[in-house]
Amino acid sequence: MEMMLAVVIIVSLAIALLYIGQHFKLPSIVSFLLIGILVGPFGFALITNQSSIEMFGQIGIILLLFTIGLEFSFEKLLRSWRIVIIGGLAQVCTTIVAITLITTYFRSPFNEALVFGFIVSLSSTAIVMKILQERGEVDTLQGRTLLGILIFQDLAIIPMILITPLLVGSGGPDLEHLPFQIGKVTGLLIVIIIMAKWVIPAFLFRVVRLRSRELFFITIAGICVLIAWLTSEAGLSVTLGAFVAGLIIGESDYNIDALSHIIPFRDVFAAIFFLSIGMLLDTRMVLDNMYWVAFIVLVIIGVKILTGAFAAAVLGMPARVCIFTGLALCQIGEFSFVLAQSGLDAKLIPIALYQLFLAAAIITMALTPFAMNASPKAVDIMYRLSPHRISYNAKGNNTSDKGEQALSDHIIIAGYGVTGKSVARAAEITGIRYIAIDLNPDIIRQEKAARRTRMIFGDAVQEEVLEHAGIRRARTLVVVVSEEVAIPRIVHRARSLSPSVYIIARTRHIRQAKKLLDLGADEVVSEEFEAAREIFTRALRKYQFPETEITKIVSLLQSWGYGKFIKSAENGQHVSGMDTLLHSLRIHTIFVEPGSTAAGKTLRELDLKNRFGIRDYGFRRDGITIMQPDETVCLQEGDAFIIFASGEKNEEIRSLFSGG
Repeated sequence: MEMMLAVVIIVSLAIALLYIGQHFKLPSIVSFLLIGILVGPFGFALITNQSSIEMFGQIGIILLLFTIGLEFSFEKLLRSWRIVIIGGLAQVCTTIVAITLITTYFRSPFNEALVFGFIVSLSSTAIVMKILQERGEVDTLQGRTLLGILIFQDLAIIPMILITPLLVGSGGPDLEHLPFQIGKVTGLLIVIIIMAKWVIPAFLFRVVRLRSRELFFITIAGICVLIAWLTSEAGLSVTLGAFVAGLIIGESDYNIDALSHIIPFRDVFAAIFFLSIGMLLDTRMVLDNMYWVAFIVLVIIGVKILTGAFAAAVLGMPARVCIFTGLALCQIGEFSFVLAQSGLDAKLIPIALYQLFLAAAIITMALTPFAMNASPKAVDIMYRLSPHRISYNAKGNNTSDKGEQALSDHIIIAGYGVTGKSVARAAEITGIRYIAIDLNPDIIRQEKAARRTRMIFGDAVQEEVLEHAGIRRARTLVVVVSEEVAIPRIVHRARSLSPSVYIIARTRHIRQAKKLLDLGADEVVSEEFEAAREIFTRALRKYQFPETEITKIVSLLQSWGYGKFIKSAENGQHVSGMDTLLHSLRIHTIFVEPGSTAAGKTLRELDLKNRFGIRDYGFRRDGITIMQPDETVCLQEGDAFIIFASGEKNEEIRSLFSGG
């Protein structure tokens, strides 16, 4: 009964803390760590026997590494090999060296310092990718850069797990056993190749043919456990075996189905793992050493920001991506706890220092969302401090400075993705001169190879880049960058530099339109609105509306919608705000009832425009919809009158059409 009560309390705490964490946009990992602190032996002591919890936590880590193996693809690695290998290697190695030097400065043994270097070098893939997904920046340049570095970190955990046991009892690696360990790894690689190519695919094919989901799940779980046990018996880590098992199944045709089976169990057991880690934290020791905890947090964040930014800079990324990468990688990763636990079990890490590390790790994870949100301000500060050194890279441009200074009445395209390329090609066809700005060095290189020289490598947020593109002499600026947070800053900066340039900005969501118009955009194109318009058009076709009527209705809806996205020519202000568009105006249908005032009267006689301010209306009769009909049309009983107005206006005129 006491165990059931503890489970009830843990679940209740999980619901409450996860709800609060979602409200404040904190990672769920932090919530589980806090739950472990509260229910553990150093908190309210609801659970004092940690052996069973640690066993379930170990299963969670096995499943975590197993899913990484499932999702790992050699094809994906080859496509982004430069970011993964060069960027990841630069970030991990520089972090290990920096932390090792700092730790040895405080008179720690080399093997202990190296383990801490391993631990701090890893970042949280789950936290970073979740935040990027929420921001809609996974497929941006900075998102792809972070993903490549994180992939390398996930792979780097394997050699780190292999090296850590070799550090026990010496000031450095045990070179006598190193060839034996290398032989084990080589043997495992041979096993991976044989099983991935022939054994596992053939066996899984026979299992799948039986069409039993229970058998398939048990088979997948059995392969994971079997290989993990084999690697453990060979003297290697069970987590390494889980990764190998995931890699083998990931190369088969059944990796997606296997992943869908494992993920729910992975999330549950991983939550238990982080809960078990939180139970190890001695809060009294942390409170007694608060200054040391703060110092460790500052060291971790400072080192990882610098090494992350350095790794992006090695890849040739611009300043904005470098700063964002450093801030995004400033936390301790999930697998750092695995290494820290291994170091603690091997007595490489003192228990007191381990407690300080746990506290610092929790704090860095909690600070990650705030660090990533602060990146625009950090970029602005950097641009102000060093505008000319990081403004743009004109090296390789075939366009001379004089030619650029003479360029006028042209289009500036900020962002050279799919939309930016379409605008550029249209400008080439029509003979309009243009200059495109993009942050991706690979795109610049490809366009230069195709003899398209009107390219600038740089950040359109920065004043010097816009000046170099001739913002004061341009007629139009098209802002189509993929980073949503950069669009308002580009619009604001361009408007401050050139009051006369016509700015067209693209945004994903309608709710951003008013903000962009207030910052200086002349037109805003909303992907959300365009998608809604296209879906509405196809839906009308499904109901076999005449194409001419569909064109009229869609044109009217577009004029209603984009009236809110375009500034008025009279006073330079946009018309009624987006809250009116989203919350007040609706399409209402009112039927002309027998004996009503409207029955038998013309639209001119009803005089809806002057009496009620209704200007957009139509009616449907015998299955035919007519928008903006002639005022001489006489309404008949059974007609469906269609208006675009607020709910209050709808209630005002409804009495005209009601028979009562």
